[in-house]
Amino acid sequence: MSRWFRSAVKAAPTMVGEDEEQHLRDVEAAMLKLLNDDIDEADKLLKKNDSSYHHLGRGISGFLSAMMGVEKDLLKEAAVILLEAENKSWEDMKKAQKDTTAFQSNIYPQGTEYLLCYSVAQLTSAITAVLSGSITEAVKGFYKLRKAYLTLDGILEIENKYLEKMASSSSSTTSLTSRPPSRKSTLPAVTVDDIAHQTANLSVGDIDEKMDEHNASLPDVSRPPSPPSVTNPYDIEPELAERVFTNRTDIFIHSGVRLCCGLLLLVFSMIENPIFNKILYIVGFKGDRERGTRLLWQATRYQNFNSAIAALALLGYYSGLVGFCDILPTGAGSDENLTGYPKKKCEALLAEMKSRHPHSRLWKLEEARMLSYNQNLQGALEILEDNSKSKMKQIAMINTFEMALTTLFFHEYQKSAAAWINCSEQSAWSPTLYHYMAGASYVELYRNTRLSDPTAAKIHKKTATEFLLKAPPLAGKQKVMAKQLPFDIYIVSKVGKWEQRAKIWNVDLVDAIGPSPFVEMIYFWNGVKKSGNVELQKCLDLLEENRMTCPEKCNEDEDDKAIHLLLRGCVVRNMGRYEEARKILTGEIVDSERNARGALRDDWTLPSAYYELACCSWHEKDLSPTGDTVSEGKISDGKLKEYRKEKVLDCEEKLLKLHSWPQTYVFEARMSFKISTSLLTVKREKGLVGL
Repeated sequence: MSRWFRSAVKAAPTMVGEDEEQHLRDVEAAMLKLLNDDIDEADKLLKKNDSSYHHLGRGISGFLSAMMGVEKDLLKEAAVILLEAENKSWEDMKKAQKDTTAFQSNIYPQGTEYLLCYSVAQLTSAITAVLSGSITEAVKGFYKLRKAYLTLDGILEIENKYLEKMASSSSSTTSLTSRPPSRKSTLPAVTVDDIAHQTANLSVGDIDEKMDEHNASLPDVSRPPSPPSVTNPYDIEPELAERVFTNRTDIFIHSGVRLCCGLLLLVFSMIENPIFNKILYIVGFKGDRERGTRLLWQATRYQNFNSAIAALALLGYYSGLVGFCDILPTGAGSDENLTGYPKKKCEALLAEMKSRHPHSRLWKLEEARMLSYNQNLQGALEILEDNSKSKMKQIAMINTFEMALTTLFFHEYQKSAAAWINCSEQSAWSPTLYHYMAGASYVELYRNTRLSDPTAAKIHKKTATEFLLKAPPLAGKQKVMAKQLPFDIYIVSKVGKWEQRAKIWNVDLVDAIGPSPFVEMIYFWNGVKKSGNVELQKCLDLLEENRMTCPEKCNEDEDDKAIHLLLRGCVVRNMGRYEEARKILTGEIVDSERNARGALRDDWTLPSAYYELACCSWHEKDLSPTGDTVSEGKISDGKLKEYRKEKVLDCEEKLLKLHSWPQTYVFEARMSFKISTSLLTVKREKGLVGL
């Protein structure tokens, strides 16, 4: 730590505000070129100079490349560059405090722009540590994240005080734009050193001995939300922000702090992994989904790189993670709920970003995801097929993965197999999943031709067998926090069960498979929600018993029977046939309380059935007791309210049971995000119905 506070030994060139701003402009231009798929020009611009901005730009470029492909070698390279950026930005922060010719803000203490660069480098290098697969490195990474957040939060507080001063005088507000950008603010009595000092005593070494001390001494990140006002940094009115933040460097700080704080609060609010949660508890960090999304929305207002990344984060969160959930706000005002899915805001944001960055393939990817969310799988697939040739291989990989999911949901079996094979060639992240999915696609091609075209069926069976058997040996190559990926565990068990069964039944591996593994994967990726009636009917067709080679034997297996009923119940629910779905799910799964355990057992079906029942109740609340829509007015308002309360409470009961589920199961982490999001939605709904 002492290196942070000693003066530089060598004399350094004097800082000039105009030159610093030009460096910022150059790097922002380079990063936007990166987003627009002009990698060569971006790389050329980033290597043009040696400023803190250029160092950080090179680090962020490497970090984004590594994150998009989740490639560990690239993560290590990015970590080295980011460490250089940390050191450079800290040195420049110290210099900026002393040089009278350096940039001086009306709002922030001198050198804040470099303190932000330092925090961003610290934050991104910490994420590389968390993703390293080592628990020890992850713990260090979380401490670094916490320290970065405290610094960023300190900058937010300074900004808030400035806004309070502006609000206290009507004349101040009208004169904001007339102030010269280089004039030093007389408001902040604090310096960047004061902000940095608050993190100086945080140490990984205290993890065991000072756990309680940390929890007591660190400020609580999750402050209760304040009502919207100019003095609340989480609810700055756009008009006020437009008047206050006019200087490019100030905008960089303002949008950058919101981007980073918003991402941290949002990401940590979604973590359900017990080990991650324990570490977060130890370092005194708690996420806040609503505050995180608000900060990110505020960061999207500006024509800079921070804004673009904030938009990508929001669209990815809504289309990917929130879109993964079934229990979301409905009715009046639901489109304004930032923790739900504000559809119109997302559509407007995507349109704005496409107009700002017309050549970026990332926005095409987000457009495809949005179409998929809206059950337009054909339109999504057309965009993805046209968007496949990116100069950045990581973007091409994400596009391929999205195409693999879309062809899965759209029941394009041949295209699905090809896309998953492409994933295995482009990425080393989850080879077990990629090979298994290719095999599952060929299983359906085999079943389609088993009776009608024996020659083609033989070829498809051979190919399916090859891919399915390749999958298990590849498991365990990638780990998070020293733990295997859930799909690796699931696939090893699944294929092992089929191999064991094939020997006992004296049949080929593919003939020992029970209910459609293709539909099972559609379920796991929540493609059922993205399916229209045509695709849903295809799911039901694939679940027909006559598609299996050995239906009688498969039906005798408890796991196969439960999986078949669960998948059928989910599909029927998404067709709006809630009572039918409830009967399917309740009779053979929930009422039996089958809690299958064992190496080759499917332990996820019972909790999944409870989740499906919660979804049934949630959607039934918007109907009348007779199954008609509430708007038809065939029943009294009083009875409708009671019915709605009953359904909301039943939904909550099922979710709470899942929340405190006594046993672990293979897809618990995936289910946990659904449960936490659903409980937030139900809590809001209870307030609306008077519970």
